[in-house]
Amino acid sequence: MSANEPLRRSLMYISGAYPDMLKAFPKFPADMFCFDLEDGTPPPEKIAARERIESVLRALDPIGRERLLRVNGLDTPWGHDDLRLAATLPIEGVLLPKVEGAAGVRQALAVLDAAGAPQSLVIWCLIETPMGVLRAEEIATSSPRIAGFVIGGMDLIETTRTRLTPQRLGQMSFLSKCVLVARAYGLSVIDAIHPNYKNTDGFEESCKIGMELGFDGKSVVTPASIDIANSVFGPSADEVSHARELVSAAGDAADGYANMHLQNARRLLARADHIAAQDTLRRRQ
Repeated sequence: MSANEPLRRSLMYISGAYPDMLKAFPKFPADMFCFDLEDGTPPPEKIAARERIESVLRALDPIGRERLLRVNGLDTPWGHDDLRLAATLPIEGVLLPKVEGAAGVRQALAVLDAAGAPQSLVIWCLIETPMGVLRAEEIATSSPRIAGFVIGGMDLIETTRTRLTPQRLGQMSFLSKCVLVARAYGLSVIDAIHPNYKNTDGFEESCKIGMELGFDGKSVVTPASIDIANSVFGPSADEVSHARELVSAAGDAADGYANMHLQNARRLLARADHIAAQDTLRRRQ
C-alpha cells in the first residue's frame, strides 16, 4: 500500500432526508461518505435532500476523506439534475445505481462532462442486479474514470432469489466474481450493507466474511457500525506483530529480494502506519 492510497474500510451512507446526520457527518470515523439521493431518500424528499446536501458540502472545508454522491438513475425524474449538481460539488466521486453495462456509465459521464465536471471526478458503480454481475468486466473497462464497485446486497438477494443466511453462502458466487473483476482491473470493491445493522455480532461476522473474500471495506448506515468495519478491514495486532518480526528478521540483506511473504509484510506495515496516521489526523479535526 502506498503512503497516499486512500483508506476504504468503511463507506457510510448518509441520506439527504436527515438534516441532523448531514451536519454531523465529519465527526464520524468512516473512511468514506456517500450522500444518498437514491434509495435512502423518499421521492417527496428528493429535491429538498439535494439542496441540503449541496448546502452542507459547500459550507465545509475538505475533511481529507472521500465523499461520493449517490444519484438517482437517469431513467428517473431526478437523475439528470443529480448529475449536474455532482459536477459542481466538492466531492471525489459519483455512485451510479443499478449499473448493468458500459452504456449506462458512458451516459452518466456525458451528462457530467456537459455540466463541466472535472476529469478527477471518478465513477463508482453499484452492482445490484444479475446483469450487473454478469457484465462486471464490461463495466470495469467502460472508462478510465471507474474507481470501484459497491455491492447492492439486498437487491441482489431479491433478484437472484438466494437465501439470506449468516454465512452468505447463496451470495458467494457473485460476490467473488465482483472481487475478482475489481482486482483484475485495479479497482476497489466495497461489500454490501448488512441487512440487520442493529445486530453488531452479525455485522462483525458479515465484515469478516467480506474481508476473507477480498473486499476493501464495508458499507454502513449507522455510526455504531463504523469502528467494527474499520477494525475488521484493518490489520490486526497479531498480523502487525508478525509482519514486524518478519521484516526485522530479513534485515538489510533482504533489500530488493522478491520474496512474496516479505513484500506482503511490508505492505501490511505500510497500511498499518497509514491507518495510524489518518486516525491521529482525524482526532485533531
